[in-house]
Formats: sequence, structure tokens, C-alpha cells
Amino acid sequence: MTGPGGPIDEPRPWFVDPLTGQPLETETEAERTAPLPVIRDSAPPRRRFRLRPVLGVLGLAVVIAVGTTATYQAKTATPPPSVHDLVLPDPVGPTRIKPVIAGWQPVQSDDHPLVYDVPPDWKIEAPDVAVGYETPAGDLVTLQGVARYRRDFCPAAELSARAMAGFTTVDEGEVGGIAQAAEETTLRWAEAAYGRSTKAEVGKAGPVPLLDGGTTANAVTTTVVPAADGPCPAPSVAITAIALPLDALPGSGRYHVLLVLADQEISGQVARDVVLKMGESIRRE
Repeated sequence: MTGPGGPIDEPRPWFVDPLTGQPLETETEAERTAPLPVIRDSAPPRRRFRLRPVLGVLGLAVVIAVGTTATYQAKTATPPPSVHDLVLPDPVGPTRIKPVIAGWQPVQSDDHPLVYDVPPDWKIEAPDVAVGYETPAGDLVTLQGVARYRRDFCPAAELSARAMAGFTTVDEGEVGGIAQAAEETTLRWAEAAYGRSTKAEVGKAGPVPLLDGGTTANAVTTTVVPAADGPCPAPSVAITAIALPLDALPGSGRYHVLLVLADQEISGQVARDVVLKMGESIRRE
């Protein structure tokens, strides 16, 4: 409101002491018009759970106890754990399933009705453990039925290994056949574990005979040269995917793939014939 002499203050309420009848002190004009203070949350923002490669094979991995639900996210919306909080369970003990390769160990998965054998110096994870990476696009690629070679070899990084094997899948509609299923699997893991800028060379597909009824799988090996900015890096990594034909598990709608990632050009590297021998041992439980 304005008057002849200029603006006229709007009437404001006065507060009176009920005992004395005297007006109480009111806030000053400056206090009344001062902006409200900004209150900032002292808690740090929630970090997004993102995995980055720091080793030749498996530097920082998400280890998920899948259990009976076979899901990767709890029903309650709890924040994901820090990578530094993750600890692999102890390797599993003896299993009732016998190896088909003398002196080797059978590896099982809760999510795949398949078994394969690994050499005696590999460490086998529990059947309900999944290990994987988050891709640059935010997708999670995982392996189940995991075995690892020279586990925890690098003291400068957690969850390290010189080689890792496990089962994964590719949907039938995403690829044009068994050879492409194997190749696509190696490329997905090359990108997820080592980044898009990594050099990758894809080899030719080749047959792998399996134990079950003369079934033939298809193997593709992609050679990756990872960035050398992490602890205990390898000069190169061989990513081999051994894809089973669809009739190995009829009606599943997926190609089941045994994936093996193995550091190369190092002392005691896992040879290709050992990887193919692992593939030849694949059978139904």
C-alpha cells in the first residue's frame, strides 16, 4: 500500500504477554526479510556401484550369493555394498559328483544344469555364487559355477585371479547361431571387464566335442590387450567362449556358454588345450 508520503507498512500482528499486557519484541525488518538459511545434508551422496577392471582377469568383481531366488537384487531397496566390502566365500569342499578327467575337480552351478571339470590347482566357488562385471551401458554380465586359477595372487588388489571360468548364457534371439553366440559372449566380456578402448582380436570359431551323445560345441577365442594402469596387469588375456548348441538343453531358448578368461604371456599361463579340455568335460548333472 502507498500513501501521499510514500509506502505505508502493511499492518502486522503484535504479540502481547498475557500476564503484563505489554507487547512482545518482534523480529526486526532485516530478520523478517532475510532469506532462509540453506541446510545441506552432511551425508555423502550414495555412490553408484560400478566395476572397473584393474587386473588382467578379475580385479574388482561383484560376488552375489544367488541362493534359491536366482535374482541379483534384494526385494528391499537397500544401497549396494562398496566393492571394498566384498569378500569371496571360502572355496567349496568335496562334491558327490565325480570328475570325468582323472585328477581334476568337477564344478557345479545352481543356475545351470551342467558340470565341467577344472585342474586340481583351481579354486572352486560355491554353486550359488555369481561373479561378474557391469558393462559401460550399465548391464551386468555374470558367471555361475565359477572356478578360479591363482586366486588372490595380487596383494595390491582384491579378488584377483590369473584365470576364471564359469557358465553364462546368450538368448537365442540375440544371435544368428552357435558360432555367433560364442563370439558375442567374448566381445561382451571384453568390453565389460576391460573397457571399450581395449584392443580385441577375434579368432575363428572351431568345434569342441562334448561328452553327451557326441554333441559338438563351438569355441571362439578373443585376445584382449588390457590397459596397463592397474596393479599386476597381464600383457594380454585370452577370452574363450565354448557355446553349446540349443539342442543340448532343448526348450531353454538360450545358448549356454562356458567362458574362460586367462591371462597370457605370464609364467604358468593357462594353455589353450587346457581350456578346450575343460570344454570337452561339459555334461548334464
